[in-house]
Amino acid sequence: MVEYDQVILSDSNRTPIVQILTWFTLVTSILAFVTHAGIKFYVFRTLTIESWLVLLSLVFCIAQSIAVTVQAEFGFGKPMLTLSDHTVASNLKSEYAATILFIISLGFSKLAVIAFVHHLTPSELHRKINWSVMTLVSLWTFCSVWVAAFECRVPHPWDRRLDKCNDRLIWWNIVASLNIATEVAIVTLELGITAQLRVTRQRKVSVMSIFACRLLVLVAVAVQIAFFNQESKDVALKDDLTLGYWRSAICNQIVQCLAIVTTCLPYTKLFMEGFESGLMGLDDSRRRGEYASKDDSKGYQLMDVSRSGHSGKSRNIQVSKSWDVQTELVTSTSSSSHPS
Repeated sequence: MVEYDQVILSDSNRTPIVQILTWFTLVTSILAFVTHAGIKFYVFRTLTIESWLVLLSLVFCIAQSIAVTVQAEFGFGKPMLTLSDHTVASNLKSEYAATILFIISLGFSKLAVIAFVHHLTPSELHRKINWSVMTLVSLWTFCSVWVAAFECRVPHPWDRRLDKCNDRLIWWNIVASLNIATEVAIVTLELGITAQLRVTRQRKVSVMSIFACRLLVLVAVAVQIAFFNQESKDVALKDDLTLGYWRSAICNQIVQCLAIVTTCLPYTKLFMEGFESGLMGLDDSRRRGEYASKDDSKGYQLMDVSRSGHSGKSRNIQVSKSWDVQTELVTSTSSSSHPS
């Protein structure tokens, strides 16, 4: 008879929750990207720049999830006092790698959205703002990775048990706050662009709600900050590096998953519905003769983003009307009467 080791979930063993949610969020992220890339490749026979950036984000997400899984194998979610020094050291090394990979994955997901916005508008003002946001995101990613990589002094930058480490509560709050700021900037720019679309109100609300889905990342980051601050200030938890921070660790996995999902699926939906909205697939609009005049300063001009991977030239939407004039020849016959 085969005997199985039964894993019991308790206040002193949160490891199963960490493992289950890590794999669930990873599978969800992979499915979201496969759906996104599959539709893109089926329609356009190639992947655009934002798709490649999402792929990079997913690669680092997979690596980060593996690091968290290894961390759980070395006792994350259990009291540190019950683990050996070697196990705790391996746990902290895995956490060190997971933190860096987490930040890089988020950075690439933000850049993917920025690349999408770049092809969405020909407006010089919006593009300048977009470049500024890209610069801010790049600086946030680089600086956050640098601080995380050297949180503690070498040759053991991963060992948070040492006294010579930066205050994680302070620097993580700064990193998370800037993370929220960049998300707000990205969503605000997207909504600002879509607010100028010359489409029906229902269609405009639909498109804006799709872009607003990115705010879910902001909410998840805020929840993670709340849990991390609570754990860092709890006398019974703050010194237990393997059990005390399991809630905020789970929130990180959710943040990472939402960053990829809200980059893939909403924009995939836009591509699927774009031929009806006028936002994308302008070739279909041209076939129906629906164009907006480029001389109309009140109308917002969008690029053919459905072909953004092939051409960087803007294609203005024009509106023209034509009438078919049908003429009929009317012959008037007059009969002349002759006196008999």
